[in-house]
Amino acid sequence: MIGIIVGLLASCQTEPEPIAFGKDQCHYCKMSIADPKFGAELITDKGRIYKYDATECVVNQLAEESTRYQMLLAVAHNNPKQLYPMDSLVFVISPEFRSPMGANLAAFYRPTTQDLPSNTQLLSWNEVRLLLKNRK
Repeated sequence: MIGIIVGLLASCQTEPEPIAFGKDQCHYCKMSIADPKFGAELITDKGRIYKYDATECVVNQLAEESTRYQMLLAVAHNNPKQLYPMDSLVFVISPEFRSPMGANLAAFYRPTTQDLPSNTQLLSWNEVRLLLKNRK
């Protein structure tokens, strides 16, 4: 019986789906997802996959709707096209990273000093959410 329950719970998990750059459309702003250094994905509790052209679109979506999700992912600027869980990334806001929606927000997975501008403040996912929410 326990095996059946565990199997049913595991079957509810949806795996991330690669973003088809140049073909997929942002769920929030409806722009084409074109830049392989930016992008994000939200997998709802029900297994629906929403794709975004920029991390700031995910922030805006979550600020406007109480979307229940099982997974949040973003593309790492230093590893284009690859999605990583939001909590495993660090974020930078700098004019050197011209993100599609203009927040100049880039995500990095294990950045090196060569990846980042000098005097850059690294932000966590929660800090990014608070910072962008307060800008509105």
